[in-house]
Amino acid sequence: MPKSARPLIMLTILALGALAWTSPADVGPTYAIRNAKIVPVAGPVVEKGILIIRDGLIESVGPSDKIAIPEDAEVIEAAGMAAYPGLISAHTHLLLEEPAAPAGGAQQVPSITLPGAAQPNTPAGTPDVLAFGLLKPKKSTLDSFLRAGFTTVLVAPNRGIIQGQSVVVDLNGEDPEPMVVKNPAALHINFTTNRGGYPSSLMGTIAYIRQSFLDAEGYALAQAVYAKNLKGMKRPVFNPFLEALRPYVRDKKPVVFQCNNVEDIKRALKIVDEFKLNAMLSHVNEAWRDASVLKKTPIPLLVTLDFRPPSGSLFVNQGEDLRKKAEAEIYPANPSNLAKEGIAFALTTFGLNDGSTALKNIQSAIKAGLSPEQALRALTIQPAQYLGLAAQLGSLEPGKIANVILAKGEIFDEKTQIDKVFVDGILWKF
Repeated sequence: MPKSARPLIMLTILALGALAWTSPADVGPTYAIRNAKIVPVAGPVVEKGILIIRDGLIESVGPSDKIAIPEDAEVIEAAGMAAYPGLISAHTHLLLEEPAAPAGGAQQVPSITLPGAAQPNTPAGTPDVLAFGLLKPKKSTLDSFLRAGFTTVLVAPNRGIIQGQSVVVDLNGEDPEPMVVKNPAALHINFTTNRGGYPSSLMGTIAYIRQSFLDAEGYALAQAVYAKNLKGMKRPVFNPFLEALRPYVRDKKPVVFQCNNVEDIKRALKIVDEFKLNAMLSHVNEAWRDASVLKKTPIPLLVTLDFRPPSGSLFVNQGEDLRKKAEAEIYPANPSNLAKEGIAFALTTFGLNDGSTALKNIQSAIKAGLSPEQALRALTIQPAQYLGLAAQLGSLEPGKIANVILAKGEIFDEKTQIDKVFVDGILWKF
């Protein structure tokens, strides 16, 4: 066999292997969206265009006089409508069925070298927990977010300090496996305390997080040394807690810190700098209070659309009138204040449980000074880039996943209605 033929044979074998995971039933329909105003986000607006969807992907997009409609396509007349990429929420706790608390006793905090650790009622750290294993989608929740234009969400575990690992899913149905776009997506950490056990103070929480990363670094180093000296060296003891942390300290997989107030932002930045983590800061609805510092760091921000002030804020503790004013005026201005400082960010629905509220809060952010174009980028291409999915999501381009929304009007206008939603190229039925 000629040597030149071997690479071609190998590619053929790999292609056949990939096809083995695809059955004829997996082949999606073909649609032609005709005469829509197409807003690609990554390129100029096409006032009267055609977008072709085939087998879950965008096949072609462009002006009506330059795109041929395939004979097998179902034509969707979209005159008077605008086509946008599906919106992405880069941090949620949606679709989860959390496991019940352990019956009849406490769980031991994963062993770290801090002295005097008690037995808490719930584990402080569960980095090995995968959000995918907790997914239980409900159609009512899917409908709520799809009607608001959201087609992709990051779902993170919601318990403890080191909470576990998230998954990115397309909202394409109630079966978790076909929904997965990326798993795991990131490790999630929250600056909370462990009621009834260690750590019961924020100081203890910070010490717990730091020590966990220190132990993970030592564990990763021991494993790396052993891998180079398999003969003649006693193997390190396997530790599932530290094993789950290892990719985040050694391989620099993304770590998301939930920053519930401005002080949490400062705490997170110190830990990120100390351990040189590949980090993102989420929630951050008080980022405007630390904009001068955030402007100097390239750390991505996942800014919540939940405009309720933090529980310890002076806006909460000085009367109902001030709280309402903060929720209606001060916190909705957080995104626009960041944009004015030239700070890039993605918007998220973190803390919100229905799509209609998320859409109303986007409109509130726009009224507070954020431009509709900035809002759209912060819900499409920006989160796609942060999540390492820009080649698949975030804009209307050939080859990308066909997450497309058709709106009767400008997407964030109060009178606009989402008419049709395609997720993975499938037309969703409300």
